[in-house]
Amino acid sequence: VVSGELPPTHFRVVGVGSHNYTYSAVEKPFWEKTLPAASQGQITAELVGLSESGLKGPEIIRLMRANALDIGMGVFAFVSGDDAMFEGVDLPGMAPDIATARRMVQAYRPVLKQRMRERHGVHLLATVPYTAQVFFCREPVKSLADLKGRKVRTRGSNMADFVSALGAAPVTIAFAEVIPALQTGVVDCAVTGIGSGNAAKWYDVAKYLYNLPIDWSIGFYAIGEKRWQQLDPAVRQLLQDQAAILEDRLWEQTALENDYAMACNTGQGECRIHSPADMQASGPVGPEREALRAVASQVAGQWGKRCGPDCAKAWSDSVGHALGVTLP
Repeated sequence: VVSGELPPTHFRVVGVGSHNYTYSAVEKPFWEKTLPAASQGQITAELVGLSESGLKGPEIIRLMRANALDIGMGVFAFVSGDDAMFEGVDLPGMAPDIATARRMVQAYRPVLKQRMRERHGVHLLATVPYTAQVFFCREPVKSLADLKGRKVRTRGSNMADFVSALGAAPVTIAFAEVIPALQTGVVDCAVTGIGSGNAAKWYDVAKYLYNLPIDWSIGFYAIGEKRWQQLDPAVRQLLQDQAAILEDRLWEQTALENDYAMACNTGQGECRIHSPADMQASGPVGPEREALRAVASQVAGQWGKRCGPDCAKAWSDSVGHALGVTLP
């Protein structure tokens, strides 16, 4: 199709929080320049960050289904109240690095895409990773055993199950309340993205970083199925092709951000994007990794029970097959 044949089309897009690195590095240039350029100006988009949109996050799928929003970005963990199956994209402890996380997501993608369309009335455009969700702690963590008995801020039931299985006590606290909670000892550690924790200056109160990626806060870009079907087929094709480019850039830049954020938090290596700090970092070694795999399988099994047999089978046949894990 020659792009001159494309009907003029405009999208209102709600992206990631505008304070995130990928918002200015990847999303803004994609929606405002790359997509219009690829369509010779026929497709335009207006992007706002989640915080500016006045939305909280969990309602994003329902708004797209109701055609109240064109294209939206969400985090699977935040919309999993609508559907436990979403959690399977990012089960805790399954991906020790971002390359494994991407393999998981690619394997699960057909399952997600079908589920989002049939059950939720939205069309999946792209997947979105965040930096590794790791432990920011007040006291040193020399080994996995040091987490036992500690009160740890988590988000979502899977992460809480994982932290419990490590012998720690999960506590639910809003992101904005973490620093005072760490200061007063309400929690001993808090889990968040290795980049987000730096941006929020958690290193002022948490001097120790335990680099055990629980998950990668995998998210998505999607469009309401009704809106998708109303689009000209040539526009659909171009948007899908371009979304694949957006997805690749998001994964590449997040992998870089992850490395930079580690360097920034510890004050060692190349610190870009975030602020230099002087945290002491440690991470699981040797036999601890085996123990963590067992914990990850146990928590995945608990999720499989919650999600149901069809869901567990769909996961085992896709992600499980890619990683060599079968749910009980």
